[in-house]
Amino acid sequence: MTQSIGCHIAHDSSSYEIEIGMGVWTCQALFLSNIASNIAIIADETTGLLFGKKLQKQLLSSGLNVQLFTFPPGEVNKTRKTKEILEDQLLDQGFGRDSCIVALGGGITIDLAGFVAATYCRGIPIVMMPTSLLAMVDASIGGKSGVNVSQGKNLVGAIHQPSKVVIELSFLQTLPQKELANGIVEMIKHGVIASYDHFAQLEKFGPNFGKDAATVSSLIAQSCLIKKEIIEADEKESGKRRLLNFGHTVGHALELLSGYSLSHGEAVAIGMLAESHLAVQRQLLAPAALDRIKNLLNLCGLNLQLPQRFDVDRIIEAMSFDKKSLKKNPRFSMVEAIGSPLPLDGAYCTVVEREQLVQLCNWLKMSIR
Repeated sequence: MTQSIGCHIAHDSSSYEIEIGMGVWTCQALFLSNIASNIAIIADETTGLLFGKKLQKQLLSSGLNVQLFTFPPGEVNKTRKTKEILEDQLLDQGFGRDSCIVALGGGITIDLAGFVAATYCRGIPIVMMPTSLLAMVDASIGGKSGVNVSQGKNLVGAIHQPSKVVIELSFLQTLPQKELANGIVEMIKHGVIASYDHFAQLEKFGPNFGKDAATVSSLIAQSCLIKKEIIEADEKESGKRRLLNFGHTVGHALELLSGYSLSHGEAVAIGMLAESHLAVQRQLLAPAALDRIKNLLNLCGLNLQLPQRFDVDRIIEAMSFDKKSLKKNPRFSMVEAIGSPLPLDGAYCTVVEREQLVQLCNWLKMSIR
């Protein structure tokens, strides 16, 4: 069974379909032929071998001009240099404005290929084909793209909406449990910031997530709906979209300081606990809600321990580069209950004084171990 969710961006002509189902990834030739003459599949080397060559062959058999471009896997390769190499390869092969990029891969590929599409020939269409659960419920929806720099994660990029998002559920069968867990963390985040019912559903299935195809499809669709509704309300992240960064202010800082030895899911899970703890300390969130969030994250089976005891000043400095920061002061989204975010005068985030940040970092060092 295939599900279709429409995403319509306010004050913009952008409108696209999020298609969810089994076997949908090899049924896109007609759609692609209607938007481009040349198709560039971008994948990392691992995904290129697993799925890229098959997709290229299928699209070629439909009469499309298709080439596969790959790059070395890993967060360390999500850089401006890799973007430049891909762009040079596209130029060398004669790809122009009549081209479309198909981003085939996890969050790294989605972010990188999306940034290429946003700037190549001043912007060309892109179709997202996420292969990880994390990319399905997060990176592929909303048009955010970017690369990492030495100062932080995703600090250089663009917002460039896709022409379509194709969520192929069979890809999940190839993922190890840790990769599934990374994606479930983002789904838990969606529940915490927007839907008690979604959070409760995830609690209900817990470690059995993935054992029933219909349940998985339904939960993924729920997460996609939550994200697309937030994006429709605030495409450029001037207010409500900042909620999607919950757990990421701390999480991105920890990823950077760990040299990306912490996975995105692990870092965001720790970040969600830290930022929920901050809400408890401010007497905004009940301690029982923090306990429920922690219990559900523990069910994911991720390692929620810091790989080392980072210096407090380094953590605060890394957080100051967060996209929500104001005058280098990190700002945090807050929830008053599971599923109930605080609007905070429409900013959906608030500055936290340094003294409280120091207390938060010390709590991280002592409690997340």
